[in-house]
Amino acid sequence: MKIKRLLSVVLLWCLVLLAGCSDNPKQGEETWVLERENAITFSDGESANLWRRDYIDDALYKLSDGTILLTIRVSIGPDNVYVGGVESFDDLSESAQKAVSGFYEGQGLLYDTLAELQNAYEEYLTCKESGKVYQERFISQDIAPTASNDNIMCFLTSVTLPVNGQMAQEIRLGAAFDRKTGEVLSNWDMFTLPEEKTRQWLLDKFVVAAPALRAEMEAALKPEYIILFPQNMEVSFPQGTLPSQEYSYRVSLDYNDLREVLQAWAIPNQVKR
Repeated sequence: MKIKRLLSVVLLWCLVLLAGCSDNPKQGEETWVLERENAITFSDGESANLWRRDYIDDALYKLSDGTILLTIRVSIGPDNVYVGGVESFDDLSESAQKAVSGFYEGQGLLYDTLAELQNAYEEYLTCKESGKVYQERFISQDIAPTASNDNIMCFLTSVTLPVNGQMAQEIRLGAAFDRKTGEVLSNWDMFTLPEEKTRQWLLDKFVVAAPALRAEMEAALKPEYIILFPQNMEVSFPQGTLPSQEYSYRVSLDYNDLREVLQAWAIPNQVKR
């Protein structure tokens, strides 16, 4: 069993480092098109314009002084996303694809654009007052296949959200679907034990020495935090769900450890290394 504390660090995203106040800013071969002036106006009267790349729907919010406040990468998946050695959305039947797409359309975006713009602008003002250089914030939300077998196909929703400056957090949510129908399954149903006993069994396997942390995990654990990969099952607690932990917290369990409680039909095909 492996326990990981992870802090995502977003490096400078070279594709969106646009300098100056040109009406048609460019970076290398890329061209940005102004879509809407004053897309958002803040409480002090300052506003940000919305730009988009002329061939991709990525959104860039830029202040009047040329500062790139926030870039939002267009969401991708579950279709047209491929992971080496893992079956993809294309391997589902047409009816199953429709059901899976419907689930993710219902899930929608897992962030609030206006709230993120407000947070970014507050940080911009703080940097301006202190004489520091503001680093633009970045958001993305992607859906990718993670594992499958003859019965199920699993996907991961990965959301990158800014914390401050170049520091970011990743939220990882797993979902499993019936391979034939595309119906979403409760991740608790993949276990042979009832939900409460499954929780306790997992907590025992996590081998958490601190009673307070175990209590936090027990209170925070949601089925969508369970993610199946070909070689292991991951339980991912997003940043902020465990009060004693500063960053996201992940636990990985091998299927050899899980066979006594995981339904046989839920064990994914392994990828040969």
